[in-house]
Amino acid sequence: MNTTLLVLAGTCLTFGVSSVSFADTGLESGPSVTDHVAQQTATDNLPQANSRAAASLKEHLVNMDQYKAMFSQRVLDAEGEVVHEAMGTITMARPNKLRWETTFPDETLLIADGSAVWNIDSFVEQVTVISQSQAIQNNPIVLLTSEDDATWSNFTIEVISNDDATFRIRPLSNEGNIQSLTLSFSEAGLLTSLAMLDAQQQVSQLTFNEIVTVFDIDGQTFVPHIPDAFIIDDQR
Repeated sequence: MNTTLLVLAGTCLTFGVSSVSFADTGLESGPSVTDHVAQQTATDNLPQANSRAAASLKEHLVNMDQYKAMFSQRVLDAEGEVVHEAMGTITMARPNKLRWETTFPDETLLIADGSAVWNIDSFVEQVTVISQSQAIQNNPIVLLTSEDDATWSNFTIEVISNDDATFRIRPLSNEGNIQSLTLSFSEAGLLTSLAMLDAQQQVSQLTFNEIVTVFDIDGQTFVPHIPDAFIIDDQR
């Protein structure tokens, strides 16, 4: 089952890419006393900075009880080469529901119904089912739908843009597959793009357009309908 699909489904919803540069410190010079003080001050300020960033991110997410958009996706390997591209639609509703449909390069359907994730592959006539809690374990994307303070405390959050519209989220635990998640919002507060860095150093970039946050939801939107001929691999 596609790891990226599991990651997205686990959050119900779900994501540009920001770059980080590191200066060459030069081993021969060594850190000065001033450097040590500055580093300690920065460390002491981390909880406060994280709290401010978390509060700002929550403000951006407050209007995302519903979310529907067209998406385009690129997956880049550790060398920056594009290894996968896709297009489709995504529909999300709180709490913890997602419908992810790809129209290119293949037609696939993934539904997260709040308790399980259903990956429906019509080409091979097979359905894979996993626990939704398994899909979101140690995954920063869970913050898109969770308002639980205990859950938020499992991640560090920082603002990485001057306009307070781009955030980087990292899990405190290194046991999960996703190392960081970058979320970018428009001036209107809409989620316009995201990027996920995984443990294999692959980056999945998603860009959203034609975004709608107020719409009627059909009662069957998040209900999987499985043809009798399909094979079901239930891994819950």
